[in-house]
Amino acid sequence: MKIILLLIAFVSSIFGFSINESMIKVHSVLVPKILLMDYRIQDKLTKSTIEIAIMYNNAEYKYAKSLKNRIDARYKNGIKTYKISTKLISYKDIKNVKANLYYLFPSSKKDIKNTIKQAHNNNALTFSYLKDDLKYGIMISLNISKKIKTVLNLDAIKKYEISLRPMLIEISNIYRVKSRELPYKLNFIKLNYSNICTV
Repeated sequence: MKIILLLIAFVSSIFGFSINESMIKVHSVLVPKILLMDYRIQDKLTKSTIEIAIMYNNAEYKYAKSLKNRIDARYKNGIKTYKISTKLISYKDIKNVKANLYYLFPSSKKDIKNTIKQAHNNNALTFSYLKDDLKYGIMISLNISKKIKTVLNLDAIKKYEISLRPMLIEISNIYRVKSRELPYKLNFIKLNYSNICTV
């Protein structure tokens, strides 16, 4: 499995991006669990239900549907005390869509920015299929190398005032603008970059 994922990452780096079922399978397991790392998740839920909006363009519909089906099957009984609700949302229909996490398949900068704005209105997390899309202000993605690790965009997390549990930060890679000077501090936790991998 690790060899397959490494090949996927290599091919993607050469030919741009490619969406595939192996990546979707990994994301389907991790995405709902990420929400449990939000300190204020209980205050954001309606009827103890975690709502995940899966954002897509027409070309990615089958992959978006696959991600939804995998999440629904794996978490049909919820996670801990929470129910899981997923919904497929076209980028053109983002206005007024409420969710606790917005999962973004690759799209234009405009679509991504509109989704981030909507997520901010709902005090929600954003998770990107592509790690490279973190540069637009998405909060979380995955890095695939020898290990599969979450990647956090601390600038975006701070900007949108999301409080994540230290455990997630400690086990994640950190995405940051290369010109940023160290050390870097968040208003909810202090970080020592000498102990954190950056991407």
